[in-house]
Amino acid sequence: MLPRLPFRIQQAGRLIKQEKNIDKNRKQRSEYVFCGMKKINAYLIICLFIGMQSFAQGEKKGWPSEERYNFIRECISTATPNLGEDSARFYCWCMQFKVEKKYPTIEAASTITEADMSTPEWQKDIKDCIGGGTWTKEDRSNFLSECTGAAKEGMTAEKAKNYCECMLFKLEKKYPNPDDMGEITEAKLNSPDWKKMIQDCIDF
Repeated sequence: MLPRLPFRIQQAGRLIKQEKNIDKNRKQRSEYVFCGMKKINAYLIICLFIGMQSFAQGEKKGWPSEERYNFIRECISTATPNLGEDSARFYCWCMQFKVEKKYPTIEAASTITEADMSTPEWQKDIKDCIGGGTWTKEDRSNFLSECTGAAKEGMTAEKAKNYCECMLFKLEKKYPNPDDMGEITEAKLNSPDWKKMIQDCIDF
C-alpha cells in the first residue's frame, strides 16, 4: 500500500495564514473578453476537446492520480476558509505541481515534515502560489463551465472536472491576462507545447 502524505497536506493550507496578504483589489474587467469572448472561448474548448480525443493515454509518471487528487481536495478543504474556494483551488493546484516536482514519488513526498514546509525555499513557493493567480473568479468559472460541458462528451464527469481544472491552472499561468488568449491560433493548438500541456492534463 502506498504511503500517505504524513500531514495530509493540511500544512500547505494552514501556512496560508502566515501569508494572507492577498491583493483583493484586482482590476475588474468591464466585460469578459476571451478573444471576442464566448465565440472564441467555445472555439478554444472545441479545439482542446478534439485534440484531447486524438491522443492516446501517455506513459504514467510521478504520483498516482488518486494521490494527486487527494492532495488537491484536502488542500482546498483546508485553504478555503482563508482564501475562498476559487483562490484555494488555484493555490492547491499550484502547490501540487511544486510538491511533485520536488518529490517525484509519493514515497519521497511522504517524508515531508512541517519543518521542511517552514524553510525559506518552501515559504517562497507558498507565497508564489498564493499570489500567483490573476484571472477573476468570473474568468475561471466561465472557462470551467464551458470546458467541462465539452469534455464530458468524451469522459466521465469527474475526469472532465479534473482535466478542466488542470487546463485552467496551466492556461492561467501561460496567459496571466485572459484577454491574451485571443492570440491562440489553430497552429498554436497543434504545437508540441500545447499538445504536451493537453496530454499532461489528460494523464493527470
